[in-house]
Amino acid sequence: MERRDFLKYMAASALAGGCGRYLPGENVLEIANLQPPAAQVPINQLMWRAIERFRETHPELQVEPASGGGGGYQELMIRVMEGHPPDIMSFATAETGLTYAYVEQGHVLDITEYLQRPSWDTPDKTWLETLDPLYRGPLTYKGRFYAIPQNVISLQVYCNAELYQRAGAALNPQTWDQFLDNCERLKRAGIVPITQDGIHWYTSWWFDHLAQRILGADKVRQAFRDPQRRTPWTEPGFLQAARMIEQMLDRGYFAEGFAGLNHIESELLFWQGRAATVFVGSWFTSGRTAVIGKDFPLYAFRFPTVQGGRGNPHDLIGTVNTQSIPALARQPELAAEFLRLVNSRWFQEQMVQQAQMISPLVGMPLPGIQQGLDQILAETEQFYSFSFGLEGAHPFLYRQYWNEWNQFMVARELSAPQLVENLENIFTRYYGHIAA
Repeated sequence: MERRDFLKYMAASALAGGCGRYLPGENVLEIANLQPPAAQVPINQLMWRAIERFRETHPELQVEPASGGGGGYQELMIRVMEGHPPDIMSFATAETGLTYAYVEQGHVLDITEYLQRPSWDTPDKTWLETLDPLYRGPLTYKGRFYAIPQNVISLQVYCNAELYQRAGAALNPQTWDQFLDNCERLKRAGIVPITQDGIHWYTSWWFDHLAQRILGADKVRQAFRDPQRRTPWTEPGFLQAARMIEQMLDRGYFAEGFAGLNHIESELLFWQGRAATVFVGSWFTSGRTAVIGKDFPLYAFRFPTVQGGRGNPHDLIGTVNTQSIPALARQPELAAEFLRLVNSRWFQEQMVQQAQMISPLVGMPLPGIQQGLDQILAETEQFYSFSFGLEGAHPFLYRQYWNEWNQFMVARELSAPQLVENLENIFTRYYGHIAA
């Protein structure tokens, strides 16, 4: 934080008479996740262009990045709890849509009625009708809307098509066996088959996806979210999924030392042509134009199906980056109007082209660099949040799940049978405490 901003914040705190308070002026719209105009991040630059356009019809309005007093999101949440939140902010996490606890506590405004207003620039359509139905789930709680989608994140496997071709690997493997054959071909050719972030939650996506391909979405949802434990983690399909990943580890398909790589270091191996495959979200290309290079042979393919599995191969896992209006926002009408602009075709088309992000609007083009993604999205029948929204509903339980998984895949301190037994014990104990 700049010294002058700090002094401004502290002075406002003293005047407000509360810990950490900063109250903006009457004609100020505060937006969280907005950086100063000098920040050369493509999506931030686009947001400021949208602000300029918005102020053409609201010249008296000042728009400011929301001040959290230097403490980031935690400080913003203190402002929410104290009753003076910014006007626009996210109540979602990196892994899910809405964090339901904030909705249940009354901190998030119900915007269902706002979404019935006319769209910004799509003739004869309401705001809601412009949003692709595939991505509406992460915006709702008990059938009501509490967020709007800014952009979509989907999970798929990315490959370096040139390295695949050199090794004789199939560019679009349909089955898990074909995918493993690709890994073996790449390894024999002296190419690292897969780079992997070993520090963040990315590792657990292999388990989530394989389990869903083997057992189906309903069974996996029950394992994550069902207090009655109708589908326990000890179900044979989960053990099968864990053993399949164990096999990949034993065969050396992941980059050596991946346990110490963060997502930036892992991705750099891929962009430098030192690893052939990465399993990651579609943010992978956002803001990476300087790293990618003009002619990088990037190709995306859907997570493979498992032969004999009961899961729908056309299911897709991901999330939606959302924005919401706090229930006690000082400018709710203006906030809704600005968010309607964010969901305009004018904004979204620029976001796709310049920030390389996927739009949640119906009929929008895809980022040009995302070769293969058009087929993936066109064939998608259901879109599910990461871990079926476990982090949003039960964040503490989610952290326990992730920690247990890392002990298995990253530290390799657990066997596959120990993993599923431990998970079921953790989930049974947690849901039992809630019931009690």
